[in-house]
Amino acid sequence: MMSSYTTADDQEHLSIKYENLYAINGTITYLTTDKNINPPYVTKFMNMYHWRPEIKFFDTEEQIQEYLTTFENKQEIELSVLGDNIWYGNMGHALWDGFYPLYLSLLKFGYKNENFIYLTSDWHNKQIMVYDVITKFSGNTLMEYHQLDKFKLIHFKMLVAGTGAAGTSIVNQDYEMYGKKYDAIRLYKERMYDSYGFQFDNPINNKLKIVIVNNKRYSEQERQILNKVIEFYKNQYNIKFIDWGSDYNQVFGNQLKELEDVDIHISGPGTGIVYMPFLKKGAVNINLGYMEYPQTNTMRPNIKIEGYSNDNWCFPGYLEEPMHAAVDYVSTLYYDRYEYNNIEFEPLKNIIETAIHMVNNKEISKSNHFIDAQIFTEYCKRSGKGKEISDYLTSKALFIDLLINEHPQTIISDLIDLDLLRTIKNEMGFNRNYEYKI
Repeated sequence: MMSSYTTADDQEHLSIKYENLYAINGTITYLTTDKNINPPYVTKFMNMYHWRPEIKFFDTEEQIQEYLTTFENKQEIELSVLGDNIWYGNMGHALWDGFYPLYLSLLKFGYKNENFIYLTSDWHNKQIMVYDVITKFSGNTLMEYHQLDKFKLIHFKMLVAGTGAAGTSIVNQDYEMYGKKYDAIRLYKERMYDSYGFQFDNPINNKLKIVIVNNKRYSEQERQILNKVIEFYKNQYNIKFIDWGSDYNQVFGNQLKELEDVDIHISGPGTGIVYMPFLKKGAVNINLGYMEYPQTNTMRPNIKIEGYSNDNWCFPGYLEEPMHAAVDYVSTLYYDRYEYNNIEFEPLKNIIETAIHMVNNKEISKSNHFIDAQIFTEYCKRSGKGKEISDYLTSKALFIDLLINEHPQTIISDLIDLDLLRTIKNEMGFNRNYEYKI
């Protein structure tokens, strides 16, 4: 059968569905009689690494049919999705930058619960936790598209591709992870729970279940404060400290079972907080933030300012705000690191009390942005350069906390009007004590 395709979404978020693609000598190929055919390239990972199949031309459809009959060894695959998962060694990136955008692309064409084959680039470590997650979620093993059987004709009856600008590492002018118009995150959560045979959106517990998630960014003093909070609440609530890395035998199903019934989820940013979309409807997530030290953070050498002598310059960061903003069935509260650089007992207790009130009164926040994201989105609107700014930050792996606090790498002369940025910060009552100063 001759190949064909349809597309979905705008150019920035473009996805494509192919019918009747064929792996010939290990290469995914589009068979057609149309000499003017020009399928668009689509992204395989975040907004990078573009792909389309090889194109093989024939004079007539009959020639295509005759050509296909020359293959003796054949395989048919009903539904597949193609994309890379470059950071699959990190659970957060694997789930939200690699796999979620591919499920989103399937949703665009109406595939919500169907099993599918995941076609991805080289995946040599199948012992890693996310491999089990993907195979359970998809209902199939994955296939590496660079290593398809060269001695077999593989017929991909339906193949979807095109991640578009989706994922938690993408910055956009709404500062919100893409997919809300498809209800994608909620559907992703529900299918994940279904894949493991667990319940989702359980009722709020009479005795609230509260978890504080371990995070590499906590200082020893902050850990003591977290333990003090647990001691304070342990007779009133089901509260405990958990470590995703060591407490659950590196089995995602065990982790998901723990999350299934959590009412209040407390974590610092980074990998420790990226399970918050799996929380029940009406739960509260508390992002504890952290203090970023650009000059001494060896994990992010790209933000070090050469020639700057102030190693103590720091500012608050929250990292996963676009994810929180997109999860509209869970409220996110932010520990104010601008007011309190370190986690302190009374401020943390106060924010937990707010969370308890919200959960018990079935209140859900209308916005999950902290003040830095509110400033960023307002600046994008007023400047008229929101897309250009967002694309620049994404390309450099920079978060908005750097821009709001005027890190030199983000203050690009033809993109950023400092007077306008500072005007908005002043209007919103932003604490400007952490701005970069020469």
